[in-house]
Amino acid sequence: MSSFRVRQHEEISLFLKQVCREIKAKEVHKEVRMELQSHLEELIEDKLSNGVELDAAIKESIAQMGMPDAIGQQFHLAHRPRFNWGLLAVVVLFMTIGLVAIFSAQTALVNRLGLTSIGLKQIVYLGIGSCLMLIIGFSNYRKLAKFSWGLYVGTIALLIYVYLFGNLTNGSRGYVNWYPFQMNIPALSPYLLLIALAGIWSTSQRFVANESFMTAFLRRSWINVGTVWLAGLLMLSIHNIDNFILFFIGCLTLLQVLRMKHRVLIAHCSLFTVALGWFLLSQSYKLNRIFAFIHPTEDTRGMNFLLTQSKIAMQSAGWSGHGFGAPLNALPYLQAEMMFPFLIYCFGWGAGIAMVIMVTLFVQQMVGVSRKARDPYGKALVSGLLSLFVIQYVWNMLMWIGLAPFSSFHLPLISYSGSLVIFQFIALGLILSVYRRKDLGTRQFT
Repeated sequence: MSSFRVRQHEEISLFLKQVCREIKAKEVHKEVRMELQSHLEELIEDKLSNGVELDAAIKESIAQMGMPDAIGQQFHLAHRPRFNWGLLAVVVLFMTIGLVAIFSAQTALVNRLGLTSIGLKQIVYLGIGSCLMLIIGFSNYRKLAKFSWGLYVGTIALLIYVYLFGNLTNGSRGYVNWYPFQMNIPALSPYLLLIALAGIWSTSQRFVANESFMTAFLRRSWINVGTVWLAGLLMLSIHNIDNFILFFIGCLTLLQVLRMKHRVLIAHCSLFTVALGWFLLSQSYKLNRIFAFIHPTEDTRGMNFLLTQSKIAMQSAGWSGHGFGAPLNALPYLQAEMMFPFLIYCFGWGAGIAMVIMVTLFVQQMVGVSRKARDPYGKALVSGLLSLFVIQYVWNMLMWIGLAPFSSFHLPLISYSGSLVIFQFIALGLILSVYRRKDLGTRQFT
């Protein structure tokens, strides 16, 4: 019996059409059709071997499968897109706390620095970011994979532009002014690069016919190692060590999730050690600044001034804090990387405990998405972006209690970070999209 002949049979086509009509996710229609056709062919073959006529065998096999509407409903329940309301609830809580914190910082800084609009600006950024998050969350993240190389090359071009023309601030280049926008390109680059590398590394590397061993080795080395170190060296060239470390840890996360070969990991770690060591030795001030936290009681009016003042502020807060908008003149940038000690100073130790609990819930939700993602690209995408959020939250909180080196990391969605918050929402949208489409794959019919 010809399989093509069975598939073209009118009753089978009608049966499959009725089944697919109940399945809202059109992406799985093809897989469902193939799976049901395979079951039908097995049943028909069995009946034909017992001497049953073809038309009768087809009718009996369809009847044996069951009602098409009921089968379609089963597939619909198995494959319907799902939204991660738990993660969204945590994000909304972060946004709420962030707005309270920003307006509190604005009140505290209005007389000292004249900051009267950061609260309104944060509302605009959160509004734009939230809309983008929802749009991307309901879109198909897999379509982004084909633009991975373009995204990578575009980000490298931006870093080169910053190296050549970026504004020099506190010894490093970062901000570029494209009126009316001011963007911190190095802070955005870890997000853009990890999204690009998740697509590049999760796509099977194509086989090139008649390719020599050396050419194949160089091509694989560029894809697996060179892509990281071109971006990494550009970050170090503009003296942006914080985002270099953030990007590198994200890359190691991708390599682990995608189960890359150990020699690739060893190559990255070796190059990282050499590059970071060279950079720190050539920048003695940054080296002293990084390791000052190891001796917190030394140089309390110099390298450890901010750490000392943050500890005093948090210890003085007690359980009730000093109230909304309480002035804290000892710390300069309350709205940015110093938001964690300022929150505790204003609202008490309970605010700090609440932040730790919320970060834990946030990480738990994100890890759940990564585990449930079925395709390598989605799993790599979620894991890489998760590492960026976790490092920034944990590092920022630990450095203000003296357990991590001083850095420029902000609290994502809470600190005032300008346009960066929009990219953080875009990252969250991609994570929501991965979760929403986690069941749009092959599932065995029973």
